[in-house]
Amino acid sequence: MPFTEKAPAFLFENYTRNDKEWFQANKETYQSVLVEPFTELIEYLAPLMEKIDPQIICTPKKISRLYRDARYSKGKPIFRDSIWCSLCRRKERFISKPEFYFYISSDGFGWGCGYYQTPPAVMDNVRSLIISGDKAAKAAMKAYDKQSRFELYGELYKRDHFPEQPEKLKNWLNRKSLGVSYDGDEPELLFSENLPEIIYADFESVADIYRLFIKAEEMNAGK
Repeated sequence: MPFTEKAPAFLFENYTRNDKEWFQANKETYQSVLVEPFTELIEYLAPLMEKIDPQIICTPKKISRLYRDARYSKGKPIFRDSIWCSLCRRKERFISKPEFYFYISSDGFGWGCGYYQTPPAVMDNVRSLIISGDKAAKAAMKAYDKQSRFELYGELYKRDHFPEQPEKLKNWLNRKSLGVSYDGDEPELLFSENLPEIIYADFESVADIYRLFIKAEEMNAGK
């Protein structure tokens, strides 16, 4: 079942009301307009995730909750205004892992591949692989150049840390964290029946970027 305009509308109203009783009274709507389409999307992506990395956990349990964690959210609204799925290997607490993700918020949506926050040691490994001309790094950059939807993300250093490197590499090397993302607000895309196929093809197109991250992770694990 495709997402409809009811999905962002529910997120907006629930966030604005910030009322547990209203949420409970409208939980069936939450399930039908958000949880069910997310579940179908994850199930559609499962064969691709298995192909890219059998260790990726790809189940509906990876759908985020709307409730904030009260331990870390004092003074904030009870609910978030967004919902997402994060498809990745099993995480350690407070340690980011490379992931494929999809999200909807009250005013937009998007998907991508990368880190919420790349561990510094892993980012050092990514840079080392890029500078040395490693095959995985070359494949990742080639995959990025071939596609047209995603943009690189990650905070850039205020000064150039790699002045001797080619400009093409600097866009990767001078980031504190790394990933590729698409963020949009076009209703015709979000509500399209073809959205799962589009996300599937996009994730497949940047699989080599994920493989670069995994190689950097495994280098770090071997130390």
